[in-house]
Amino acid sequence: MATITQKLSLAFVFSLSMLFLPTDSFSQYQLEKVEEFKINSLLPVVIVDYHPESKLYLGYISDSKGTRIILIDEQGDFVINKGLVGEGPNQSSAAFNAMAFTEEGDIWLQTPYQLFLYDQKLNVKKKIRYQSGRKVHIYGRLEFFPYFYQNESPSSLSFITNPTGTNSFIPDPDVVNPTTLIEINFVEKDELFRLAPITERSMFKVFDKSNYGMLYSVVYSVDQTRRKLYLTNSIDNEITKYDLITRMLESRIKINHGEFDMLKKSSISDDDFPSDGRISLGPKNNKLFFLDGGMIVLDYIREIPYGTYESKKADDPTYHHFEDPAYHRLILFDGTKQVSGDIPLPTNGKVTMALPGNRLLIQLINTDVEEDFIRYGIYKVIESNNYLLKHLIF
Repeated sequence: MATITQKLSLAFVFSLSMLFLPTDSFSQYQLEKVEEFKINSLLPVVIVDYHPESKLYLGYISDSKGTRIILIDEQGDFVINKGLVGEGPNQSSAAFNAMAFTEEGDIWLQTPYQLFLYDQKLNVKKKIRYQSGRKVHIYGRLEFFPYFYQNESPSSLSFITNPTGTNSFIPDPDVVNPTTLIEINFVEKDELFRLAPITERSMFKVFDKSNYGMLYSVVYSVDQTRRKLYLTNSIDNEITKYDLITRMLESRIKINHGEFDMLKKSSISDDDFPSDGRISLGPKNNKLFFLDGGMIVLDYIREIPYGTYESKKADDPTYHHFEDPAYHRLILFDGTKQVSGDIPLPTNGKVTMALPGNRLLIQLINTDVEEDFIRYGIYKVIESNNYLLKHLIF
């Protein structure tokens, strides 16, 4: 074990070496596991939100019989597990697209037509029908319900009608072609407003205009406290920041992916997307998450070579590289600029959501053994330089 003197000498050398790094180089970040818990379930369990006061996770289980809404405590034990799609008094006749806790601990569930407010026993408290220019249905998964308040009053609830990760070309009656990526409903007035025109994006001029509608799938996250929207697309080299109150574009954040060669092309069309039939083999931006202090995490997926895909498919006919953690990378932003290069995920790890304290909840999948539980790890995002110095000195 190194002595204090040796550690201080190493720390001095390390600090001195930092002076000679290029000034435009990114800081080094890493994920450090701080906790782990298991959920006893033979079926996949997906967690979408967390309520700090109740210390409960909100998620769902999907199988051949449909989707069940679940609440789980911090030890991984089920608090409630209930099917809410059906004809019963507490149920919805339509499948849900999104879900989230309220600040008080109640639960919003969104269908393409209606909002449901449930208590933690999953008894319905309120139903709100809403209008939308385009009814988006997603099946087999639920996204985070993207809501915010126009002011401090709960009656000023607003939400984005089209879920993240969906093709979001919304017909606009004021223009010939559908152009906006985001549609927001102000619940109190049942009033719609739209923002984020396609033509405002820097990549717009690169796409083949004859089929660019197929090339956009919106990826976004809402900062509920500051009432800001951060938005990118599946094929995009920037994150745009919008003020949800003024509805104005505030800034652009350039993305420097480690591996996303398609974005370097002067023109992009469907022919540039590698595929195996209807299965995409190409790269895409996948998710945006918020950490503390305005830090943003982008989860993006690298392209898989056709030969590699064929080999993996031979071993597993259901294989898709979008679901393979080895092809996911994380990039960090401080809210104004990119601050990290590509960060690999833990082996067989899949990011599901952000937690307070600059932490990420990551599902850990054992590909070698079929386990009778679902394992989740909680990882803290730390700057490697500070981590190394801490361990050298202390």
